[in-house]
Amino acid sequence: MSQNIEINKLIQFIEGKHDFSLIRSNICFYNNHLGAVLTDIILQAGLNYKTVVLPRVLRVYNNFEEADNLENLIFTINSVGLESFLNWKNHIKLKRFQSVINFLDESSIQTTSELLDYLNDSSNLKYFKSIPGIGDKTIDYFFKLMHVETIAVDRHIINFLNKAEIDYNSYQSAKRIVEFTADMLNVSRRDIDYSIWNYMSGNSFQNVLEF
Repeated sequence: MSQNIEINKLIQFIEGKHDFSLIRSNICFYNNHLGAVLTDIILQAGLNYKTVVLPRVLRVYNNFEEADNLENLIFTINSVGLESFLNWKNHIKLKRFQSVINFLDESSIQTTSELLDYLNDSSNLKYFKSIPGIGDKTIDYFFKLMHVETIAVDRHIINFLNKAEIDYNSYQSAKRIVEFTADMLNVSRRDIDYSIWNYMSGNSFQNVLEF
């Protein structure tokens, strides 16, 4: 597999899709609120973003303003309970959320900006990914919320690459192909990620909010 060949194939595929639009990604206005960001990154996998995830993220942001750092987030959860805080009952995501909180506490990480600094050190990635259920996509999704120019390879990206008959052999391979395609098209990596998400989800961009 030649990465350059696959990048050129993807560019040609995008330029040949007259129903594909490059759309500017949204600004994440709550990315300084730890409780809201953790709610987003933990719930987003496998769930409908517009109807399930986003309402809960905004609920945390609006109803628990004080939970913007770890100390206050822990206090709030101890006061109201994690199920009530997230408005969620599935034990897998509840356990994952608690595991992330425990990790941040043990690592003395209080804010989203401190978590960003921590994850920007590549030597720390393996420790964060040791949390069950946390992988490359979760980390890249967090980076997107923090306005880092990156791609989070989800099922929409994978399906788009398959539709374009792009040859890739790993998460990182798929990510690099899409990122370098964005660079060659002179568009934001976050924007091409959002544009593919919008195209493959079949939603009008006026009716969705994704980062």
